[in-house]
Amino acid sequence: MPHFRPTRGTLPRRSERGVVLIIALIVLVLITIVSVMAIRSTTTDERLASNARDRDKAFQAAEAAVRACLQAFNGGSVPAGLRVLTPTASPNPPVWEVADNWDASSTNSYEVPALGTTSQAGLATLPRCMVEQLNATPASYRVTGRAVGASADTVVMLQATLTEE
Repeated sequence: MPHFRPTRGTLPRRSERGVVLIIALIVLVLITIVSVMAIRSTTTDERLASNARDRDKAFQAAEAAVRACLQAFNGGSVPAGLRVLTPTASPNPPVWEVADNWDASSTNSYEVPALGTTSQAGLATLPRCMVEQLNATPASYRVTGRAVGASADTVVMLQATLTEE
């Protein structure tokens, strides 16, 4: 009987078809897709947080503008440049809705200097306010504050009503 000696390290040859290569490529593509989705999600979250922060800055600046105008108006020491406007007639838009009334060159709104410079406040422009007289008796006024965040696209307007007794 012939003696059969198996050789070490050699296996019988099978036909290889590259299945491992195809599976490795599929796994690599899946890992790439998951990585790209994670990066996009992180970028979107970062943008949302930045926009929320910018809106909060604008909101706080508009609130500060309304408070400053209310205090100045209530205290009787109305600063030069803060005028009392009369509301427009019904078919026309209210004065606080007209964009030109909020320009730095407009005399219809008052720039509130209480927040310092725009770079100190982190805003595109300093907040402004305007006062409209709604009724003569009893005297009631609408105070509108408008602020722009660091981005010119972030605009917040707040209003308060003051009634003198």
